[in-house]
Amino acid sequence: MKQFLLFFAAFFCLASALAQAEKKQEAKEFFFHQRYADALAVLNSARDLARSDQEARFLKAVCLYNLNRLDQALESFKEQIRSDKAPYPECWLYQGKIYHAMHQFDKAAESYKDYLRQLKPNHPNRQSVWEEVRRCKKGMEWQYRPSEAVVENLGPDVNTEYDEFAPILSQNFSNKLYFSSIRPGNIGGMRNAQGGLDSRLGQYFSDMFSTEMEGANRWGAPKAMHHLLNSPQHEVLLDFNQDGSVLYYFKGASPERGQILVDTFRKVENRTFTSDPFLGPLNPALGDGTPFFFNDTLLYFSSRRPGGYGGLDLYSATYSQGRWSAPRNLGPVINTPFDETTPFLARDGKTLYFSSNHSGRSLGGLDVLKSVYNNRSQRWTEPENIGIPVNSAGDDAYLRIAKDGFTAYFSSSRKDSYGQRDLYVAYFNNFLPEMEVVAPPPPAYDEPVARIQETISPSRSDLAAGLPDARNRAAGQPAEGGNSANTFAPIYFQATYKVLDGEQKARLEKIAALMKETPGLQLVITAYHAGSMSLSQRLFQGIKQAEVAAGYLMQQGVNANQIFMRCGDARGFQLRSGHYSLEFSFKKPENAPESLVVPDLEAGLSSAIPGHVLNKNLLYKVQVYSLSGECKGSLLEEYPDAMIEKEPNLAYYRYTLGAFTRYADAEAFRQKLIRAGRPSAFVVPYIYGLRADRMMARRHIIYFPDLQHYAN
Repeated sequence: MKQFLLFFAAFFCLASALAQAEKKQEAKEFFFHQRYADALAVLNSARDLARSDQEARFLKAVCLYNLNRLDQALESFKEQIRSDKAPYPECWLYQGKIYHAMHQFDKAAESYKDYLRQLKPNHPNRQSVWEEVRRCKKGMEWQYRPSEAVVENLGPDVNTEYDEFAPILSQNFSNKLYFSSIRPGNIGGMRNAQGGLDSRLGQYFSDMFSTEMEGANRWGAPKAMHHLLNSPQHEVLLDFNQDGSVLYYFKGASPERGQILVDTFRKVENRTFTSDPFLGPLNPALGDGTPFFFNDTLLYFSSRRPGGYGGLDLYSATYSQGRWSAPRNLGPVINTPFDETTPFLARDGKTLYFSSNHSGRSLGGLDVLKSVYNNRSQRWTEPENIGIPVNSAGDDAYLRIAKDGFTAYFSSSRKDSYGQRDLYVAYFNNFLPEMEVVAPPPPAYDEPVARIQETISPSRSDLAAGLPDARNRAAGQPAEGGNSANTFAPIYFQATYKVLDGEQKARLEKIAALMKETPGLQLVITAYHAGSMSLSQRLFQGIKQAEVAAGYLMQQGVNANQIFMRCGDARGFQLRSGHYSLEFSFKKPENAPESLVVPDLEAGLSSAIPGHVLNKNLLYKVQVYSLSGECKGSLLEEYPDAMIEKEPNLAYYRYTLGAFTRYADAEAFRQKLIRAGRPSAFVVPYIYGLRADRMMARRHIIYFPDLQHYAN
């Protein structure tokens, strides 16, 4: 019996050891295929394996590190260093990596040095670890410098525990972002390195996605691009042409085996199963990638092609007379023996942003750098690190600055992310002057007619100028077809607080129908009062009549958030009919597609007071009061261009003075009011008649460069 028990015990121990060995082998298989979550799950399922087996214990800690569970990983590596008789030298290496990721650069450098002490003089890792020590030194220099930006993760609706990278802003919509991602659900499923299906050890290939902003600061759930663009192969979105009508993307069985394709957003019935090849200098087989197209005539990209300075280098090519030039290396000021990649050229055509892991320029992994081309010396300035928090101990790359000059998007592998790489947004404290608009701003039309603004291009910022009737009115001609009737002509009143009559209600019902058919369309109701009463009374009675009209529109189903009301000083002007009037102008939603047309507006709008200062597309005023009723003081009479404004959902009436097209003039007027005893006075911009906050101002700098002074 005793012998049987001993045999059974030995058999049980052997079986347990074999089971644990199988578990470890399975975990290692997952580990070497970078399936860290699966490897960790297997190691955790064998309760005693990590306690009794040194290799399993080390693998578990590395999995925790790769899954961004830094606190647990750090504790595990420290425990191994303390308790193991001969801990793996890599325990110090990963301890350094964790401190580095936490931006504890001094501790990271010490851990890296401890690791180097374990290595033989000829160990192949020595040089790369010394480079990490140099990066830690760079991090210590940058750690306490003033921050130039605020950085936010785009959030869990966009980012996952997998890989999101290469954000590309829509050329036409300021609230739309494209990117590429390797995540579950991608077309083709999980595949091995040869492209074959492998649901156990395979990886998903990359697909292309888009996301749109919902509300003020929340990005919506990503939408995969069309199935004729995404496929079982790798697809990586590269860039758009200048007007957003052409999409450049990579398709291939691997990042090195594929081609650059061009898509022109054709309708499904006109598509083929493959897009057209890009007939340019890019060749993925040579390591070409991350292209940036500037004004459709200049191309920057990274490449490993022979003849460079080492690693990835940056190259440029130009397009002229129907063909691309041969690529040209940007030279040794930009390129180094390390990697330089993901170029972005600012709107000034000479400020270059790119990422590099040069240990003398980076505080960890790829960092975003900035260099400016000097036309006089014909050379680039020494690249500068743009600092924390845009840069981190991870790989920070694919920076693209929005047209507003304040906002940028990039991807990063920093360890406080949701997964491998995440998408981030950076809000710069000050306007980036290299994003200054080269073209002049659109003209300020004196007619308030259909002031419909788009976020498409400066030349189309006032769509009214592109409508047939608007063009005719600008030339003093009647509407096309001899139709001189105005669908939304001003409403004139003889008496104060007049109740709406049937004709006026019918006009408002047409406006309500238009606004309900066009979600996001915003209405500005402008009142003018030319009666003989005091200015404050005229303004207040005018805004009250605007409220009557707004109330009727809301009864017809118009959202209160779509309505903005104001009443201006009409002294010195002669109204065409009655003592006061209401006129109507519109602003197209910023995220509206280029194809959106508002047909009813083509019948023409007109102004009760053509040439009034309130009709300017950009206007600065200075707010002096916010009251629950009529202003009783004399201040409004003492200064020019008084105005009262109201929003349906706000309880207060705001009073402003002055009217300026330059921020500097408005600020000088504000200082004058402060000296006159109005210390709370502040400047407010109005864009196409709408009161603008700082974020709205930043989005419109592309059309009105003077707004950068206000936004700053």
